Amino acid sequence: MSKSMYEFILPDIGEGISEAMLISWTVKVGQQVAEGEEVATVSTDKVDVELPAPCAGIVGELCWKPGDTIKVGSVFMRIDTGDKVVATRAPGGRKHGKAADKTKLPKPELVPGEILPGMRLAAPQSVTTPDFGTARLVTAAPSTRKLAADLGIDLAAVTGSGDGGLILRADVERFAQLRATQSRAAGTAETRREPLSGVRAAMAERMARSVHTLAHSTMNFEMRADAFLTMIERLKPGAREAGIRISVTALLAKCLEGPLRRHARFNATIDEERRELVLHGAVNLGVAMATERGLVVPVLQGIGGATLFAIARQLGDVVARARSGNLAAAEMAGGTFTLSNTGALETATIVSTRPVINAPQAATLWVSRAQQRPVVSDGGLGVGQVINGSLSFDHRFIDGADTVAFINDFAAMVETPERALAGE
Repeated sequence: MSKSMYEFILPDIGEGISEAMLISWTVKVGQQVAEGEEVATVSTDKVDVELPAPCAGIVGELCWKPGDTIKVGSVFMRIDTGDKVVATRAPGGRKHGKAADKTKLPKPELVPGEILPGMRLAAPQSVTTPDFGTARLVTAAPSTRKLAADLGIDLAAVTGSGDGGLILRADVERFAQLRATQSRAAGTAETRREPLSGVRAAMAERMARSVHTLAHSTMNFEMRADAFLTMIERLKPGAREAGIRISVTALLAKCLEGPLRRHARFNATIDEERRELVLHGAVNLGVAMATERGLVVPVLQGIGGATLFAIARQLGDVVARARSGNLAAAEMAGGTFTLSNTGALETATIVSTRPVINAPQAATLWVSRAQQRPVVSDGGLGVGQVINGSLSFDHRFIDGADTVAFINDFAAMVETPERALAGE
């Protein structure tokens, strides 16, 4: 290969993303491109991203076709830079070519979770579905299109319930269920396979790595929630006037930020290579959320010492964009602790779980919905609101005594929320 032929290596454009699906090219072979000019749109497990040209030149080769799934570190395209010598980098940062030290156009490093200069989030694509022989234009996210292809469903036959007729994952799943019901009614049983792909595949890989690397230990506990729920009701009118929604998750986050500042081992990440616990000054709280694309964990940045209204405003913003699929990859990176609240999903009584730590974080917390339970108070039996919690931690770095102290602190904030609101 000519020294002037630059190999554009597909970078990691999300937090730990291992592959991306090519949605479309915006350039052709032989076309002149400028550095930073958009060349393609790809879909990761979480977001769609427009990729910029890393250097100027003439497009020499487009190595993939729309619909292909491309591994991070693979050659994405080749650009003829003329008489400019550019070193190519393979995954891991190794340079190839005798003229590597003469590089004039630097190649972006493959840094996990980094959004490279010029990258932009792309809107959901309107595409035809030639695999099924239809010319009707449909609108669906790449993960939804892949699910339909895996299930053998023609998207042209599916009615979208999203904005502007956008076909959602739930629409495809309902169509598949209806087809199965009709098939059973006709006397033919149907067996189908559901592939592990998209967000679920990425989350499965992260969880498996966490379980096999970290020394998971879990403590289960319960907290009285009468004062907590009363506080939310008291704050709602003022919040509405300010255009803010005070939710259980928002107040839980406020009750957590103080204990996370006081118990630094829980507001920490693990450097496995150096076998060190990294204690963070800023509290960046990840909030686990179920969405149409699967589980995502947007991060509330810098909430240490923040007011409840500030936390609620930031939470409302990320929740809205997570549900619409408009979160940037950078907004799901940098978390120091993760909160999972399944209260809105529960109808059964869930007593405890064993939440999987969101590595490289050192700990994670699950809480249930508040439920009426028999409680003992001042020697008498009564009825009160109770919230269950399960705290998982890496026992290599955090001891049981540390965990008890953290739980005691957090429970005190929940049971007397005015202390949390006062900044304790």
